[in-house]
Amino acid sequence: MKNLFKIIAIGASTFIVLALAVAFVLLPSFLDAKYVGPTLIAEDGRELVTMVRLPDGDGPFPTLVVRSPYTLPHTPLSGMPTEDFSDLPEEQLPAVGWAPVLDAGYALVVQHTRGRVGSEGIALDLKDEEDSIQLIKWIKDQAWSNGKIGTTGDSIEAILAMLINSNSPELVDASYVQIGTPNLVNGVLKGPGGALKLELFFPWAAEQILTADANHYREMGYGPITRRTSILQMGFALSQIFSDLENAHKVKAWRRLPLKNYPHFSKASDAWNAMLEATPSSKVAQHFDSTDTDVPTFYVAAWFDVFSPSQLSAFVDGETKNRDQRLLILNGTHFTPEDPRAWPIQPMLPWFDFHLKGETSALLDLPRVTFPIANENNEWYGADTWPPSASSETVWTLAANGTISHSEIGGIVSGPRDYIYDPENPVPTIGGRNLLISNGPLDQSAVRENNRADVLSYDSGELTYDLVVMGHISGQLSVSSSAPDTDFTMKIMDVAPDGSATLVTEGIQRARFREGRHREVFLEPGEIYTLNIDLGHIAWRFRQGHRISVDVSSSNFPQWDRNLNTGKDLYSSTEIQVATNTIHHGADRASFIELPVVSDLAELDRLPHLRTSLND
Repeated sequence: MKNLFKIIAIGASTFIVLALAVAFVLLPSFLDAKYVGPTLIAEDGRELVTMVRLPDGDGPFPTLVVRSPYTLPHTPLSGMPTEDFSDLPEEQLPAVGWAPVLDAGYALVVQHTRGRVGSEGIALDLKDEEDSIQLIKWIKDQAWSNGKIGTTGDSIEAILAMLINSNSPELVDASYVQIGTPNLVNGVLKGPGGALKLELFFPWAAEQILTADANHYREMGYGPITRRTSILQMGFALSQIFSDLENAHKVKAWRRLPLKNYPHFSKASDAWNAMLEATPSSKVAQHFDSTDTDVPTFYVAAWFDVFSPSQLSAFVDGETKNRDQRLLILNGTHFTPEDPRAWPIQPMLPWFDFHLKGETSALLDLPRVTFPIANENNEWYGADTWPPSASSETVWTLAANGTISHSEIGGIVSGPRDYIYDPENPVPTIGGRNLLISNGPLDQSAVRENNRADVLSYDSGELTYDLVVMGHISGQLSVSSSAPDTDFTMKIMDVAPDGSATLVTEGIQRARFREGRHREVFLEPGEIYTLNIDLGHIAWRFRQGHRISVDVSSSNFPQWDRNLNTGKDLYSSTEIQVATNTIHHGADRASFIELPVVSDLAELDRLPHLRTSLND
């Protein structure tokens, strides 16, 4: 489908486009479900496609459960090597199983969520909790089930797994979830700084709506012709969204305002506006909040995955509550786990063998937390918790002369530095924790102070020693603005002797939400305020001769949506105001970052036997 969209958008004449449009409307839609599997009747009568794969033997068996909105095959099941189904006829796809899981003696149940891949109902309609409960209760009643349940999955499947873990923990014995988040809205789409994670919301929500099942559109009141016409219109829009993901900031579809009531997509799904308008206590935000669970959980994250800050924060929260949990962090981005080379170990089955089969010796001989230094090649460590207890906070202060130093705040150069932020000319996103657009630890040189007047750069000077950072990083800015609302962004970079500025981590804070997303408090022009910026988690080595640099600005688009600076409604207003934003420095107006530094790596477990070839 994406190739078709690109052909239509780039090379077709008006005649060809019209011909395709007529054919699309009149011929049977090829977006209908490609296969039909067995179904499970939900409590409200909707039929949900539910596939069961059983291992050899008489059973009963423990069961692994995956709930997914995607067709099979999607991604490898929780770290298992990729299977090649490219030559398998479509009608045989429902029979696809994951051999390692079945060979290990587990039953596998995959259910497609509402309005997706043949399942009835409306997609994204917040029925996941009740459907999950019914599914697991049904499994427990089957003769082939011994009642032991493990939930698992990647990405949205991991998010759906964590929903049942949180809401009905008595039904689940253990969970293994990777590259997902237990707090989709408050932790990712709208958090932690309150700006919208546009690069995640925009293409993902559009794709989910466009590819929804015919059942979804029928329940939304669409007739066959209306549905196909709408899909054609959304298809053209999606082709633009995906047309140049490396330069999305230039694409008209990404810059279109307003986001609320976006043509065709918002009409085809109530979820579009509901996600945009979600407050911390709204129904959609609470539905996707599964941060509180006592189910033994193994988290797999990736340093530059879009969900890693939220996922690692959930792990940290669980550590304070002494939960039975483990954490494995991989080097890479959201799609790293799809590559078998990413796996130095495969702890899923041992984790389930321990919790679902009672095999006390099954757990791999690993620390509670296993992770690599992000910018090193196969340098792995283990710790008893995250952040490692060996790390200690150090304050690095920003000065008015553009320097940053690990020194007493009172000794720095004080005073203001300002810049003009124009929402029509936002700082383009280059790398970072993104899903589809430019991602990873990329060179920021093109969007630094020397190349943009709306970026303030701060530099530490050459380090005389290696500095190893492990843990959660935060920043504080003393700010003022000519606008009633604006954003402030921070990036931490590792500047090499050749001048390249590799992104280490970053964050954003929307000024109106500086006191929390539960209330909007606007700025008074000229008044000075303190903003705290969450910069996420990382393990990184700044080498001797390198420099620590911090960039401050007011946009990073389209990773986050643009603040239009007016203080008006964020997603329905189109009015734009240019803002003069100021950063203050000094003893009583401090701006700084906090780095968790490990001074002695000998306090950690070095794991030389772990190895991944991704960085070779």
